[in-house]
Amino acid sequence: MDLSLSIVSFPIDEQTGSDMAQLLEHLPAEHRTVLHPSLWRADGSRGFAVIAYTDKEELIGFAAAADMVGLHHYEWSLFVHPDYRRLSLGTALADGVVHALAQRQAESELAAFVDETDIAAFMESLGFRPDFREILLAADPLPSSGLPQEVQVVPYAGEAEELTELLAKAFDDSILPILEHNMEDPEREIWLLKKDRKPLATATLLTEEDALWVTAFAVHPDQQGKGYGKLFLKWCRELAFKRNLEKVLLDVETENDALHVYEKSGFHRLQTISYWKRELA
Repeated sequence: MDLSLSIVSFPIDEQTGSDMAQLLEHLPAEHRTVLHPSLWRADGSRGFAVIAYTDKEELIGFAAAADMVGLHHYEWSLFVHPDYRRLSLGTALADGVVHALAQRQAESELAAFVDETDIAAFMESLGFRPDFREILLAADPLPSSGLPQEVQVVPYAGEAEELTELLAKAFDDSILPILEHNMEDPEREIWLLKKDRKPLATATLLTEEDALWVTAFAVHPDQQGKGYGKLFLKWCRELAFKRNLEKVLLDVETENDALHVYEKSGFHRLQTISYWKRELA
């Protein structure tokens, strides 16, 4: 069988996007997230796909890589039709990713795969090592029951200094480039939970397909343990209900102490995603 591999930049054309979506048709939605389907055809998205077609113009595998926050850091994954995995197509697609990343002068990369035993052997054969793991969590939307009178959740309105301080204390300064990206991306909504006009917590929300993603979620360290995190997450679920979305999603590193807060807020575990880094030569 003759195969042709090519590299196409995001946003990709309608036909290629349709072929990629059709290939993943029977893959659980949670498994598709690592392939960044919402970015394939989105205006302004940064990334590329390595696609493999047969001589009969059947798409049988592809890799997708996205520069998530415009910092030349790419996250990528790949999928091959089960009937064609014996052809070592996964290795060829991964090689295509390496070539494309070099062309784009990527500063760093991570490969992301749903935790499965055969993936570990495959990634190690490519010269990658495990870096960290994240748990994908989901919750159902909730009808609105309102907030306590003393707190409000409001959209970001230029409180850059206060927001920067909150996030830097909750994480560290490495979060600041992500914050800058979130401020510039019109698809990302920054919200603040305030009490007496003072920001106590923040979250950046992103709608993808039928889900509301909660990202950059943080409660000021001085205000943790007082229930503000649970209150904010409940508000996010209520917002998803108002927007007729089907679920609320977030991910958290397996070692993050906040995991229990999410679970007590009604989020349940969907799957674990492993992130891999290439071994240095």
